[in-house]
Amino acid sequence: MTDTNILQSVSDFKPRRPWLAGLSSFIVTGLGQVYNGQWKKGIGFLLAELVFSLGMMWFMADFVSMLLCLAIVLGYKFFVAGEAYVSAQSMQEYTPGKGNRWWVYGLFMVVNIVLGILLQLCLSQPYKTYTAASGSMIPALYEGDYFMAENLEEGDALRRGDVVIFSYPKDENITFIKRVIGLPGETLDIRRQQVFIDGQRLEESYARHTKDSRLPQRDVLQPVTLGADEYFVMGDNREESYDSRWWGAVKRDKILARARYVYLPSDKAPESWIDRLGLDVR
Repeated sequence: MTDTNILQSVSDFKPRRPWLAGLSSFIVTGLGQVYNGQWKKGIGFLLAELVFSLGMMWFMADFVSMLLCLAIVLGYKFFVAGEAYVSAQSMQEYTPGKGNRWWVYGLFMVVNIVLGILLQLCLSQPYKTYTAASGSMIPALYEGDYFMAENLEEGDALRRGDVVIFSYPKDENITFIKRVIGLPGETLDIRRQQVFIDGQRLEESYARHTKDSRLPQRDVLQPVTLGADEYFVMGDNREESYDSRWWGAVKRDKILARARYVYLPSDKAPESWIDRLGLDVR
């Protein structure tokens, strides 16, 4: 080989930058490996992340479990990024191939996003996140609280006291969150702000009353008998809630999910942010 050929070969070398490889794989799993020319490894890391991320979706029932799942995902991210970083350090005489193009990296990122979206759309998810849009559920939920909810199937039983998310009967494009007060077949009435079920006063430690004035329908409601698939729901912040007292019962098939815990508290609560972090919605 002539000196000219040697110089030309050396000039073709483009050493991999370890920091760029590591950062790429941390942001988009496997991208750093693709940058290093390790296609199979990059795709393998990406598919593995998608598989175990989907599996962990079933383990979000409580706040501690959610934190554990997030820690596992973060740990995996660091592992893949570290592998890309170390591999790049040994590639000082790397000659870029056909796959080392900006559009290839962009395509890999797009595929990553599309696969994640398709899997979420095609597979039923046991849990979903919501945001409290008003103060009607104070003190259980404050406006701006982010909380996790368990998606409900058709046969899942509901209990009195469950905090549920449902489609607003008058506009199914809107979702409300309220507490289940009356169950199918029961007769409910309200006397001076007190709820009675089948003639018996209901003890409600969660209810909050902020006004002494009495209003018909809000504070006094004539007996209502619920159908076989109907639930009477009310907000805990009774004087500030628009609920079944005004527009009637909710059909079971319109109830979508049951609130579980607050994972990102609002700053509107009197308690400190840390005190409400991970608080069960009861």
